Amino acid sequence: MNIMALRKQFFLFLSITTISYSQFWTKIDSVFSPFGVTAQNFSSPDYCDLDGDGDLDLIIGSLSADRIEYFANKGTLKVPFFRRDTNMFASIYAQGYQYTNSDYVATVDLDRDGDFDLVIGGFNGLYLYWNTGDSTEAIWRQDTSLFSVINTLIGSDPKPAFADLDGDGDNDLVVGIGESLFAGPTPGISLAFRNIGTATAPNFTADNSLIAGIPDIGLNAYPVFKDWDNDGDFDLVMGRDLQTMLYYKNTGTINVPVWTSTSGIVSVLETATYWKNPALCDLDGDGDYDLTYGTSDGKILYYQNIGTNIAPQLQLNTNYFQMIRTDGNASTVSLGDFDKDGDLDLVSGDWLGKFQYFRNDGNATHPDFKKSTTSFSSLDAGSYSSPTFVDIDKDGDLDIVSGELLGTILCYINNNGTFLQNSAIFAGIDVGYRSAPALADIDNDGNIDMLVGAEDAAKLTFYINTGNNVFVAENGFIDGITASRDAHPAFVDLDKDGDFDLAIGISGGMIYYYENTGSTSSPVWKRNDLLFEKISVPQDATPAFADFDGDGKYDLIVGEYSGNFSFYKNLVPLLVQKQRPFIPAVSSLQQNFPNPFNPTTTITFCVGENRDQFTEKGNSIRTSLYIFDLLGRRIADLVDERLDAGTYSATWDAVNVPSGIYFYRLQYGNYSETKRMVMLK
Repeated sequence: MNIMALRKQFFLFLSITTISYSQFWTKIDSVFSPFGVTAQNFSSPDYCDLDGDGDLDLIIGSLSADRIEYFANKGTLKVPFFRRDTNMFASIYAQGYQYTNSDYVATVDLDRDGDFDLVIGGFNGLYLYWNTGDSTEAIWRQDTSLFSVINTLIGSDPKPAFADLDGDGDNDLVVGIGESLFAGPTPGISLAFRNIGTATAPNFTADNSLIAGIPDIGLNAYPVFKDWDNDGDFDLVMGRDLQTMLYYKNTGTINVPVWTSTSGIVSVLETATYWKNPALCDLDGDGDYDLTYGTSDGKILYYQNIGTNIAPQLQLNTNYFQMIRTDGNASTVSLGDFDKDGDLDLVSGDWLGKFQYFRNDGNATHPDFKKSTTSFSSLDAGSYSSPTFVDIDKDGDLDIVSGELLGTILCYINNNGTFLQNSAIFAGIDVGYRSAPALADIDNDGNIDMLVGAEDAAKLTFYINTGNNVFVAENGFIDGITASRDAHPAFVDLDKDGDFDLAIGISGGMIYYYENTGSTSSPVWKRNDLLFEKISVPQDATPAFADFDGDGKYDLIVGEYSGNFSFYKNLVPLLVQKQRPFIPAVSSLQQNFPNPFNPTTTITFCVGENRDQFTEKGNSIRTSLYIFDLLGRRIADLVDERLDAGTYSATWDAVNVPSGIYFYRLQYGNYSETKRMVMLK
């Protein structure tokens, strides 16, 4: 599987890995997760074919997220890659998260009706959702009775595993016990529950004879059952923290298991991570079981079975589940062409105070980030660094200005690739704790000013640069801005009107947006809660903006406490944004993007300055952009209004139309142009 080749085919991959979060932004996982999979800290994977297409899809639970996430396999049985699908479990979380779980997932056909049911372990015990749909389209219905007694026995950190351990044709249950927040069973033990009902109507009763001889393994027990040696009965793999896993071969029978510790297969596993909840599945389609597990730091590790289905042999394969993220928590984002190759690189902070550099090996329209070392990688800001690329000394290269845990501002001057700290520029600036700078020339005097976020919302402070990098507090420039705890600000001209607007990431994971309705030298801030209402991360959002696909609009990268980065393509039509400052000389209709698409795509077009095209009085002209099906029927009107000369974009949400070929036509005056696009569900 050549994951790196897929990563370089950025625009091809968009048609596979995008999902629409709103009419304004599309999250593209493949930018920072070439395999298509992202995970939060304390992740827990499980696999099953939920869409009935013959390959394994992926479900990820997480202690640090509010909901489980579903990734549909859009590759093949032997060459998988994944696309996030938020619709699969939307009904489970439709009423919020207070009475739901998200930690540990187990899929099992519990009623033997030919489809997978869903059990989620977490703070509320075990939650069961029957699949009342079928093997190709799941419909979830919660059952609050089946596990009601069991939930009184297993605490608030249970890890469920199902298998027919007594050979009677139905599924029994084993629960690994973790560290409950309140009173609960001893962490590290496992509890077994025999199914004394039937294959279609389960009924569980406590019976630890099913796992006789399985010891207390420490603070957390993570069981999973599979016939790993292909001898007709279930074996047991037990995950645990900061140690290798345990493997118990069933040396008894299919009806009466005898668990015999066998160390060889799992001895190759690393021993440095927490949260090793294993999943055994044939991920590479070669007929044997591979091993996958999540970790406390958000990574997913894949050990491929290079042996056989009788004699497994594991080998770490890093081509799967690649994630471009920080080492450690608390990623931040600042963008700049540090290596001067014409595209934007990324610098991030972390909770240990280091500066982590991600070089863009792509180009101006195809980003390809790789973690690299550079001359500032050894710098240390203490804790919770938040570095920003900026040419503070105006010598043509990028320096670094950084916040840190204690609330001061640090400055490192780039001298031909060597960074030296300058303690004088920001001496005396202190916002208490968790300083986070954003720099821009807000008063249009040619000097770079600075806004500093802080742990305390009241400490958000603006510093005007009075010349020669002399910074003076002047909060009159941010009148009307309400900050929040752990604010991470970013300046960007998002509405394309020539002045800086302001986005502020906050501790709760959301982004506040303030449009500058004033001027380039005297800002007036108007809050807009619509633009980023569907974008959030679990904790500590840190936004940064740049045009990564060459369409003239600023895309968004968000860092977060888990160390991950999220990329959002900007779909805001330029009909909604203000016009670009330039006027095109000629008319044109561009190919929609992405194409193929599901379910949204963006069409960009130019109304040319050439007045010969304009047959109506005045500078504006009646313009239409219509969508047609193969039979020539007009099915959508994207634009039908008078437009001035300029460049515009419109977005079509085709969620209610079938897959197929469609045409879009731009027309005004004597100008008309038609192009083809493909909707592919």
